[in-house]
Amino acid sequence: MKLDYLKNYIYTFLSTYIIIVIGKFIFLFYLKDNFIEFSNYELSYAIFWGYRFDFAASAIIAFLASWFDFNKKLFSFITALFITSVFLTQISDILYFSESSRHIGYEITDTITDAKSLFMTAYSQHTLITISSLIFAVVLFFIILNLFSKKETTRFDKFYLPKRIFLILLTVFFIRGMAQSIPLNPWQANQIGEAKLATLSLNSIYNIVYAVANKKKKLKPANIPNIDEETISTSFKDMYKDVNIKSSLPVIKTKPNIVFLFQESWNAKHMKSYGFEKNTTPQFDELLKNSIRPTAMIANGHRTTEGIFATLTSFQNPLGKSVAKTQLQSFKYNSIIDILTKDNYSSAFFQGSSKETSGTGSFANNLGFEYSYGKKDIKKRIYEENYWGVQDPDLFNFATKIVDDTLKEPFVIGINGATTHDDKVPNEIKKLNFVENEKLNNQLNALHFSDSALGKFVNDFEKKYPNTIFVIFSDHCGGNISGTFENYLIPFAIYSKKLIKPKYYDTYLSQRDIAPTIFDLTIGSYKTKIPSFSGKSLLSDDEFFTDYFHNGILGWIENNNILEINTATNTNKCFVINDFTKEKVECTDAYLQMKNRALSFTNVSQNLLFKGETTNFKEYRNLNEK
Repeated sequence: MKLDYLKNYIYTFLSTYIIIVIGKFIFLFYLKDNFIEFSNYELSYAIFWGYRFDFAASAIIAFLASWFDFNKKLFSFITALFITSVFLTQISDILYFSESSRHIGYEITDTITDAKSLFMTAYSQHTLITISSLIFAVVLFFIILNLFSKKETTRFDKFYLPKRIFLILLTVFFIRGMAQSIPLNPWQANQIGEAKLATLSLNSIYNIVYAVANKKKKLKPANIPNIDEETISTSFKDMYKDVNIKSSLPVIKTKPNIVFLFQESWNAKHMKSYGFEKNTTPQFDELLKNSIRPTAMIANGHRTTEGIFATLTSFQNPLGKSVAKTQLQSFKYNSIIDILTKDNYSSAFFQGSSKETSGTGSFANNLGFEYSYGKKDIKKRIYEENYWGVQDPDLFNFATKIVDDTLKEPFVIGINGATTHDDKVPNEIKKLNFVENEKLNNQLNALHFSDSALGKFVNDFEKKYPNTIFVIFSDHCGGNISGTFENYLIPFAIYSKKLIKPKYYDTYLSQRDIAPTIFDLTIGSYKTKIPSFSGKSLLSDDEFFTDYFHNGILGWIENNNILEINTATNTNKCFVINDFTKEKVECTDAYLQMKNRALSFTNVSQNLLFKGETTNFKEYRNLNEK
């Protein structure tokens, strides 16, 4: 029995592996600012440490190509196509990581809907690497085509089926991570012990294949360290010991209109109010001075649907994932929009991009908004579109018209723009020179233009509807900011010239704290009426905590202290926040108590979320009353 079939498999396997490793080095080179604290040895070690993921991806490609090795021309063409696709997918992941600070995973299912926008964004913002990669891909295709056209074919004989079975077993061996006892899972990259190095060790191909293979399966909870029931009880009593504190501000008795402004991808690290050196958002900064506001806010995810869920339901997202378009979306949640609707509010959600992007429009409906609008609904425009949708001024004008013509007071609306989903400002808008880096300067100009639109909208809308409160924050951070905590730092303000007196709170808030605060402000005590909220209210709570989940790292913030837990190794790192920047410190006993609270809160939240029992969270936060 000839071994040509095995040689073809091995050649394809090794060729794919080499391309994957090359792609990882390109990843490192293009995103080198994310890894400046590591030596060349540590970085090289991380790249090759992830060989199990690389072997798994290579085995999948080799197995798929092997089905065509009965014909030289077809085998060489298919193999060249597969390996070239692997390279281009890695480049796409680099560009995605540069914007979201995480590898492509479940988001791959949205690429068909947003294919044009994604490509034009890559071309315009990452021109050199995009063009160079396309040229290299063509060259690579013909090199592979030529090399593999010389390989021997596999005949259809009595040994053909046994050969296939052997290749299946060999491929499964690699996909399982070879000899390990559990199937290979992308989260295991964190076993390297350092979150940033984990992102370098994991290749995007396996991450995508894993996400696609599990798409039709039910979403499962992330693996996090367990904690015992006694510690959970003690931790919850500690976290929610301020259950009986009274509201520090009176409820607005006039049933105000509410405008949730989900400012797309605004990153506080690029705003002067949060330590940036340039005045990029003067309109927001002025509104902030006249608002109820904390030190800053922490986003609970890295996608619009993740920000919407945490904000409206006051609950933790599935770690590193979204509720949208999974089995979790069908569960019932206590959404602030549903609550306001029952209180006779009319409602609508507006987004500058397509309603189908990540299923945001339907998800907004699912969480209580009566109407949902996207860019295709906006016919009247002043400015040309960017690659994702209409510019913010056109979106604000459209939202105002719908409110005028369709909604009745009191109303609650949500608005998610598209200007800062890209870095293109209209041609007639003069660019400012904020920084020398052209790419960052383009992003800051888009932010500045979006801020200008925000200021005008709030001013004009308030004249029409003075009985309105504006809840201004970001759905999530955009751009590639080095670090973990820094990738979740967003602005937050509750503003109303007529209804609100400015007040500053020296604390970090979570997006989960928005719904309780708005409830306290507009309806009454959330603690007595909606105790299933996991967040707290600025008006009736004293002590706050917030969390984030970044590439396997669970972050937990109390006051100005940050604990980061590597969920794969159950190891910790500790920091203090100084001028919106974290500084590493020794982990003391106080931080270990924070760890108990972080794991208690997250274990309970994730357990209830996946069981569809989020309303039972009240049983935990009210333990002090028992």
